[in-house]
Amino acid sequence: MTLAPAGRFIVTGRAEGRVLAADQGLSFWGGVDPATARVIDAHHPWAGEDIRGRVLVMPTSRGSCSGSGVLLDLALNGRAPAALIFREGEDVLTLGALVSGLLFGHGIAVIRLNETAFATAMSADRLEVTEDGLRIGALSIPLSPPPRSDLALSDHDRALRDGKGGEAARLAMEILIAMAAQQGAPDLIDVTQAHIDGCIYASPANLSFAEMMLAKGARVRVPTTMNAISVDHAHWRAQGVAAEFGAAAARLADAYVEMGAAPPSARVLMTNSGKYAHYAPGLSGRAVRFGSLRACVAAARTGLAPSLLDWLT
Repeated sequence: MTLAPAGRFIVTGRAEGRVLAADQGLSFWGGVDPATARVIDAHHPWAGEDIRGRVLVMPTSRGSCSGSGVLLDLALNGRAPAALIFREGEDVLTLGALVSGLLFGHGIAVIRLNETAFATAMSADRLEVTEDGLRIGALSIPLSPPPRSDLALSDHDRALRDGKGGEAARLAMEILIAMAAQQGAPDLIDVTQAHIDGCIYASPANLSFAEMMLAKGARVRVPTTMNAISVDHAHWRAQGVAAEFGAAAARLADAYVEMGAAPPSARVLMTNSGKYAHYAPGLSGRAVRFGSLRACVAAARTGLAPSLLDWLT
């Protein structure tokens, strides 16, 4: 008797390891120390656990999106989990696993299970990920292959996918198509501008990714802006920032600028975060104004600072 699949691969791979299960998601950014692979979120059930080589079972992950880079850093340094098993949709760690496998050859299996199979994995002590499913003791759980992309691609999209725009563009399209397929998207939407959020130096992997893509010929294709970076690019040495960190953070920014992105140029930043308002002047070298969310949206739309009354309402 052939059992029906109880889930599917999102990213294929083979693995075996002890299960580490929790009924709540974990943020890898701020929740996992990439230098030790230990969970440092004191409020999570896995606090203090070493996740290297473990099969992580949780409903989904939590943000920030910088968790992709943390997983990549763990993979590049031999500290990654053996596999990731989810019950719900998940994008952050899935993206890190895709990049780790496609660009660096460090594959991490990502699996999504139905409710029953997920409960079984949650209670397991150890499991194996095979080429076509899971093995938990004598129990075999069949899985479907990764979702096939039926995206309605334009001629330009297909050309990029087929490598006619260079290796970096081909890899970027492969990642985009894989992410879109696992989300069930019917097509891609062309954009007229873009913003690079992940410019902070969260780990060496962020820099490895950017410089590898640059070396493969990556260039922006629409007007692209950048988020604030981790240091004041012009003054970090004078500010006493550690040389190893400051130089790497500056190189990360330089890589995106060389790809054609415009560095942050606004003289004044607007935020509704008290914490960011406190730290941002030293990090960015810019004046920072604190205001309501409405004031921040108005500033983003118009490029002008709202009136004092708007800051407070």
